[in-house]
Amino acid sequence: MVGFVSLVSKRLVRMLPVRPARAALAAAALVVLSAAAAQGPVVDDLGREVTLAAPAMRVVAMVPSHTETVCALGACDRLVGVDMFSDHPAQVGSLPRLGSAFDPDLEALLALEPDLVLTDEYSGLAEALRPLGIAVYAGTPQTIDEIWEVTYEVADLLGRRSEAALLVGRARGRLAALSNTVEQLSIPSVFVELDASPYAAGPDSYLGELLDLARAENIVPAELGAFPLVDPELVVARDPDAIILLDAPFGESAASVAARPGWSELQAVRNGAVLELSQAQVNLLTRAGPRVADALETLIELLEAVRP
Repeated sequence: MVGFVSLVSKRLVRMLPVRPARAALAAAALVVLSAAAAQGPVVDDLGREVTLAAPAMRVVAMVPSHTETVCALGACDRLVGVDMFSDHPAQVGSLPRLGSAFDPDLEALLALEPDLVLTDEYSGLAEALRPLGIAVYAGTPQTIDEIWEVTYEVADLLGRRSEAALLVGRARGRLAALSNTVEQLSIPSVFVELDASPYAAGPDSYLGELLDLARAENIVPAELGAFPLVDPELVVARDPDAIILLDAPFGESAASVAARPGWSELQAVRNGAVLELSQAQVNLLTRAGPRVADALETLIELLEAVRP
């Protein structure tokens, strides 16, 4: 399924603390001030130092979250090409499409003469471009804290450090404020399905972090990993209040879930709480990037009707 290849846990990091809104804004301001002063060399997720003689002005983004980050930093006009899945913001729709990071159109990419290519750490595109003398940043966020790290690193390559500090400060403040709105609400148990195998999002994944901030309990045990293949009997035994179908755009539905052996009696099925997400909702919830607060707000809204 497109969009989950890069959702692999790199390392566990501490969750954002939930605090009163005023304290959250103060903390965000401190983040802005300290981050603005903390610029250093950019080292990507492959451990390579990425250096540019000047801020990048011709940028190719081969991952949707990188496309969104560049635009959120106010540098959308520097994008000269994007991957086939980048669809936000709307203004990138007119840019040349260069395939995917795993299956790029290298000839078209090179013809754009980029001075920076932003890609992931898994596809091998960075290695393919290495002999061609093009600066490549390879890395994607796998947790909320890593969104901030990657935002600053991309910003440094664009010469937009101050913009990154403001962007991160506002996003962190909004996350804390949104989480505060559900602090006193009941906690639904939730199963987040990636595909019908079923592969699931575990508590230590980016999606697991969003569930935690939305005040929901992930039924998948943390020891199974960030994105485990789950025994269907575990789902039956845990009997979640809600099932979130991230594979709905690919054919899964409340009806297909109910048809699985033993699943028709699940609370989520009987109560109409099998949530069939649209492609736009899936993109929002699975792209760890600058729209993280929008993702949390969407998740809170989805869970509103299923809280016990």
